[in-house]
Amino acid sequence: MAREIELNSSDHFQLLFDYKIKKEKGTANTSQLLIELASKISSEELRDYLLANPHFKALISTSLIRPFFGKERYRFDVERELDYSEVQMDFVDLSKVFQNDDVGSVPVKIALIQLPKSSSILFQFNHVFIDNSGVKNLLRSFNGEEFDFIRKNKPEKISFFKRMKITFQLSRKMMSKWYESKAFIHSSTKKPIDKDYKFHTFTDEETTFIKAKIKRSHHIESVSSLMLAACCLSLKELLLKRGEKLKEFVFQQPFDLAPRKEVPYILGNRFSFIHYRLQPEQVTNLAEVQNEVNKQTLQQMKDKIPQNFLHLESILRLVNLRFHLWMISLPARGKMTSFAYSFVDETKVIDQFAGRKILNMIHIPPVMRKPPVTIGFAYYDSKLLTQLCYDKNALSADEADLIFDSIKGVLLAQE
Repeated sequence: MAREIELNSSDHFQLLFDYKIKKEKGTANTSQLLIELASKISSEELRDYLLANPHFKALISTSLIRPFFGKERYRFDVERELDYSEVQMDFVDLSKVFQNDDVGSVPVKIALIQLPKSSSILFQFNHVFIDNSGVKNLLRSFNGEEFDFIRKNKPEKISFFKRMKITFQLSRKMMSKWYESKAFIHSSTKKPIDKDYKFHTFTDEETTFIKAKIKRSHHIESVSSLMLAACCLSLKELLLKRGEKLKEFVFQQPFDLAPRKEVPYILGNRFSFIHYRLQPEQVTNLAEVQNEVNKQTLQQMKDKIPQNFLHLESILRLVNLRFHLWMISLPARGKMTSFAYSFVDETKVIDQFAGRKILNMIHIPPVMRKPPVTIGFAYYDSKLLTQLCYDKNALSADEADLIFDSIKGVLLAQE
C-alpha cells in the first residue's frame, strides 16, 4: 500500500461540503450512526472488538494532508489513538445524543452509551474519509466480510481540454435562469447553527402502505422519488402558511457512482448529485411529482450529469475552496436549494454487533444552514424511519412540526 495517495475529484467535492458547512458556522461534515444493542457491553470489550478489525484500525490510522500548494492527499499508517468516550444515561435522548457532531480532523469518533439494562454505540463518521457505502461495508466487515480499504484511484481517461469543455457546457446548463427567485426557507441569522432533530418510525403495516405508493414512471421505480415528492408537498405547505409567493423548487439528492462490478471499498467517496427543478404548478400530488422527478432523473442519467459534475469538480479542484464555494453560491445568491435529502437503505446490514443482537440502527446526515433543513428516510427491520434535522435559527419548532407532520400525513393519506 502506498503511504500517500491523492484525493480524486469526488473526494474533493466532499472537502467542499466540509468547507461550506464550517463557513456557515456549522460543526462538521459528519454522519452519525447509533447502534442500539439488546444487552450491555463493557468499554474494554468494545474497544478490543473495534481494534481487532483491520479495516476499522486502518480507518482511524488515516489522516488528510493539505499542502499549501498541490493536491490534498490521504496519509496512511498514522500513529493515532482511538477517539473514544463512555457516558452513562437513563435513556437515549436522540436530540442530545446527536447534538455534538464536531469530529474535527479525525475519521471517526465513538461514544459508548451505558443504559440501565443495555448499551448503545454512537459512531460519528467524517465524510471526508468515508461515505455511506463505506460505512455499510465497514459494518459488514465486522461480520467477517472482506473489502478493499482504499477505492482504486483510476487515472483520468478524459483529457483536460475535454473536461474543460464539459465544465463550460454543464455550468451553462446548471446556471440557466438560476438568477430567478427560488422557493426557499429564509434565514438572516449569522449565529452558529443551533440543531434540533425529529424522528418517527412507521409501523410495518404503515411502511407496506407507503411503499405501495411508489409510482413506476419513465422506466424508474424509486422510493427516493416518493420521498422527494412528499418533501416538496410539505415544503409548499410551509411556504404557503408563511404567506410567501411560490417560486421554483430546487433540490438535490446524492447519486451513487460506484459501479456494481467495482470492488467494494471502505475509504473514499464516489458520489455526485442529481438536481431537480420544479415549477410551483408541478407540485400538485404524490403521483404527479413522482412522475416529474423520475423524468428528470432519467434525463440526467442519459445526459451523464452526475459523471459530468465530477469532471467539473476535477477542474474546480485546481482553485481554492473559498473561491470554489463563491463561484457555486453567487448565481443562487446563497440559496443553493430548498432542502437536502437523504435516503439510506440500511435494512438489516448486520443482525449482530460484538456478539449482541441489534435492536435498531439510526443513521443521520449532516445539518447545514443553506439549506437549513435536512430530511432523511431509512429502513431498518421492515420499518421506515423518518428524520428531520434543522437549524432552530431558521425554522421555529412549530414550523418544523408542520413540515414533519405534513410529510407523515402525505405518506399515510388515502388516495
